[in-house]
Amino acid sequence: MAEDQIQRHLAAIVAADVAGYSRLMGNDEAGTLAALKSHRRELIDPKIAEHGGRIVKTTGDGILLEFASVADAVRCALEIQTGMLQRNAETPVNRRILFRVGVNLGDVISEGDDIFGHGVNIAARLESIADPGGICISRSVLDQLRSRLDLNIEDMGERALKNIEEPVRAYRIVSAVTADRTPSAPASIPASPGELLPLPTRPALAILPFRNIQGGPEADFIADGIGLGIQTLLVQLSGLFFVNACSHQAYKEGKATAKEAVANVPVRYVLEGAVQRFGGQVRVTVQLTDIEADGVVWAERYDRDFEDIFALQDDITREAISSLSSEILKTDIDHIWTRSMCRSGASEYFLRGLSHFYKQTEKDNALARQMAEKVYEQLPKRSIGPSYIALTYWFDASRGWNAPRATSLQQTRKWAEQAVAMPDEHNNGLGYVILGSLKLLERRHDEALALCTKGISFRASCPFALGQLALVQTYCGKEHEAVRNAHEALSVRMAYQPLLLNVLAMAYRDSGEIGSSIPAAREAARLDAENADAQVILCSDYALAGNGNEASDIAGRIVTVDPGFRVSSYAARQPYREASRLARITDALKSAGLPE
Repeated sequence: MAEDQIQRHLAAIVAADVAGYSRLMGNDEAGTLAALKSHRRELIDPKIAEHGGRIVKTTGDGILLEFASVADAVRCALEIQTGMLQRNAETPVNRRILFRVGVNLGDVISEGDDIFGHGVNIAARLESIADPGGICISRSVLDQLRSRLDLNIEDMGERALKNIEEPVRAYRIVSAVTADRTPSAPASIPASPGELLPLPTRPALAILPFRNIQGGPEADFIADGIGLGIQTLLVQLSGLFFVNACSHQAYKEGKATAKEAVANVPVRYVLEGAVQRFGGQVRVTVQLTDIEADGVVWAERYDRDFEDIFALQDDITREAISSLSSEILKTDIDHIWTRSMCRSGASEYFLRGLSHFYKQTEKDNALARQMAEKVYEQLPKRSIGPSYIALTYWFDASRGWNAPRATSLQQTRKWAEQAVAMPDEHNNGLGYVILGSLKLLERRHDEALALCTKGISFRASCPFALGQLALVQTYCGKEHEAVRNAHEALSVRMAYQPLLLNVLAMAYRDSGEIGSSIPAAREAARLDAENADAQVILCSDYALAGNGNEASDIAGRIVTVDPGFRVSSYAARQPYREASRLARITDALKSAGLPE
């Protein structure tokens, strides 16, 4: 390529393609092509010309556009999506053509009529994570739009995009296309977990991520592990309302103070710490701060052998809680402490396992299991090894990781039963929760409820335990209790988790509070674009609320992403105790146009 043929310039790039194009072509090739040509001729091409855009190239189901103005690019995309909504109104759900659109502002390279480069690649990747019928934009586009267009923008967070080296901050445009079709005045999901519940009467404490003073990824597991290890003790204190703040990255990187990190969280006290390791020695400095009084309640520095980590965690937890309430120690001291596990060789395995587990990826889940197996080898008479092995298998089964689901569930049962068999004084309660979740899958509702309730008696502030109990309660017909526990799980976790929001949305829906279920399901779908359950819950919500247009639109998204979706198959996976409750939901889904 001759140098004088290469031209670089800044441009707004729009990438769009048809969601589920292969399915549409497989069902009706001639009809799909004719409809697509009609949409291009009557809507899309005229809108591109109207807003000063240029068609760079087209593929069978996609189109790449270039604009000189970001505002023009976004206006064009919005008007096309609005127009497609109107054109699809009378089309059956499984034949609708829905576009995904990505918009980026970046440097591009021109060669003849074509453009390519990093800016184009990001636009194409943003399109791939956009909702069917939706628009996804980059941070550079958002910065240009802030004062030029009045739009409702949702932050999708940092996203790892295929073949893009660094994560890209992505945003979803919530336009009038969707906003105008929302049922009147639904309750909204609060902006932060702190708005979910009032400050509890129990002492409320958050633990912030422990900082690694030395730096470097290899040493991170020590800081992560110690903080998470203290967390595993705190969740077992029935007299304490504990909030997990270990995922607060800005604080961990020194970009936020403790007070800023918990500004919207229902806590008064914050535990923070820093860790250094020198060969076989570890130094941990900690302090407990009263946010309301803006003062330090307690502070300490510990210098220990690395093999004394369990004792160190006990000491930090004991002294921190002693500073809040001696009554907590009187009720729980007998079974939560881990110092008896010291010098077993399990310390490093335990810390590494927790650090991997909370990263919540397929690879890290497998590594966490390997560490838990090592802990079990060292501590065969404690529940900590079997319970975490069971938990990793449960996540494999739930998320389709590492092995066939049946195999993962079989291993989950084996290890959960082993954890439950441990004496209460050596039990952390996690096995009870996991075994109860398995009983729910078997439709053994009373056993599931009893086991999860028993688990909560060990793990009063565990978001996983609270969330699973809420799920069991929903399927058992105890929706109002489920709402309360799902709320508390979300408050304890500090950040919204899609799976917990699914449970909350289900419980609200089944209790008849559709106006509260809708925003919970929408938030779950926003946080995880691949959260199919949230879309199904949302579809049933709108159908039950009598909003057929919105329900039908979401039904179209569901079959676009999952062409094989059937209401009957979905129903078979829902372990409701009462058939009438399930029938209410399946009837709603069928009325939205989803195939039986």
